[in-house]
Amino acid sequence: MDEGDDHAHNDTHGTARNDSKGDLVGSVEGAGLYDGESLSLTPEQHQRLKNGLHGPRFDDVRRADRRYLVIGSGSGEHGERRRRVCARLDDRRDAIAFRLEEFGFDADDLDLWAPAFEVLSAQATWVIGVIEDFDGGHVWELGYLYRQQTSVRDVLWLLKRVYDDPDTQRAQYENGMAASHLAALEVAVGERVLEWSTTEELDRTVEEIP
Repeated sequence: MDEGDDHAHNDTHGTARNDSKGDLVGSVEGAGLYDGESLSLTPEQHQRLKNGLHGPRFDDVRRADRRYLVIGSGSGEHGERRRRVCARLDDRRDAIAFRLEEFGFDADDLDLWAPAFEVLSAQATWVIGVIEDFDGGHVWELGYLYRQQTSVRDVLWLLKRVYDDPDTQRAQYENGMAASHLAALEVAVGERVLEWSTTEELDRTVEEIP
């Protein structure tokens, strides 16, 4: 992979995407979101959202030429692999990789997770889904992306773990609604679905992301 060529291509893509969204956190304007009608907050919630997103980390995101929002499980070995993907992308020149958890929203702010995800998705050059199963909070992220698939079609990459044992494969992805959402997203993004089964293979799939 030629990092320079990738940078040149995606700097244009990233800049256009950022400019078209405007000041998403300062005003959280409807025009700056995938679906303005989907974000409805009380004044107090709006202020908490801004408090959570304003800060050095978000400033870093906005300054970067390439911005990777990495979603997926946040716990156990699955969470470690997701953080590994995030770190590898973050090491790239003029790039930043980030996770929703980094912006300080906790269990008391569950009502803000969806609008925060919406704002961060709109800022991202690429949204990267590291999917190993359907057990965890990332399932609602798949649901959101499914609902917005016409908007994320050009920015979503799916790094999907596959298992050698068919029974294990079925058990890990045993959730009818989530499975239908993921299947629709796979069709929408086409060649940007990358399968892996080992950590080494996961690392190689990351290298295919611009």
